[in-house]
Amino acid sequence: MRAKDLTGRILNRSNRMIILEAHKRGVEITPLPNKRFKMAYNGTSYLIRRGMIVNSYNTSLAIEVTNRKEITSRMLRGKGFPAPENIVFSNTDVERAWAWAQPILPVVIKPYNDAKGTDVYVKITDYDEFVHCFHKVGENHKEVLIEEYINGKEYRFTYVKNEIVGVAHRIPANVTGDGVSTITELVEKKNKEREQRKNPIHIKIKLDEEIERVLSKLNYTLDTIPEDGEMVYLRSNSNVSTGGDAIDVTDEISFEIKETVRKAVRAIPGARVCGVDVLINGEDIHILEMNVGPLGPMLTMHHFPWVGKKRDVIGRVVDALFPETAAVKEK
Repeated sequence: MRAKDLTGRILNRSNRMIILEAHKRGVEITPLPNKRFKMAYNGTSYLIRRGMIVNSYNTSLAIEVTNRKEITSRMLRGKGFPAPENIVFSNTDVERAWAWAQPILPVVIKPYNDAKGTDVYVKITDYDEFVHCFHKVGENHKEVLIEEYINGKEYRFTYVKNEIVGVAHRIPANVTGDGVSTITELVEKKNKEREQRKNPIHIKIKLDEEIERVLSKLNYTLDTIPEDGEMVYLRSNSNVSTGGDAIDVTDEISFEIKETVRKAVRAIPGARVCGVDVLINGEDIHILEMNVGPLGPMLTMHHFPWVGKKRDVIGRVVDALFPETAAVKEK
């Protein structure tokens, strides 16, 4: 049975997996008009709109707050949690934005309320680059977020009903040199490996203007031949959806860091399932953003890591939605 047959609509991979796991446990799924559907089990039910199951579990306030990155950061800082300083400008206010950014360079430029790492430009250091990237974001978004750049490795913590249930180290799209091949040839080799491994969420790396911009900061081009064993990062953002790698590190992250992130999510009223982007540099952490909606967190990165152990995060979400089915799962 396909998820589409059960719900009457097309869903993204995370939501399809939730539907199939819930159905396996006996949850009743009923298609409704206007592409809505209902999930019900033993008196507990959820009305799913726009195919977004997690949004039926999180409150509308949590969705509204986490959709607005600078409000999330302000709330977290106000409650004592480490988060970067940021501010939103109209896509026509590039000069005002530059005046704000200049004293704290480098900065990050990204959409105000978008996800999946598209139109995200990291470590901007000069005026010309700032203006170019600001306008690139402004072509697709009415508002542009400027944020202080913080050094560190990026991780995705997934929170479900007061627990951190999975942690993935997200590495930007990259290749490793062999001393012979150009960067273009190394990308072709990695893309061939993507095909062979058939990992459903790790997509092929697409050569584009942003990769050329990132390489230029290293004084590299697509024709550069990296040294044997040298890892070359092709993008500044770490999103799996833009060619990055998700490495499971759930067992490697300290209890103290997990607790800080867990408590930070609890500071957002009504956030029950959430993906948290965290920068870690030694013992220092900064919470970049929280992903609740509109697309919801990318739960599948824990099920299909490029390296490391698979984590049944989908199962934990269904446990949270329908606690009584947890016993069914164990049978």
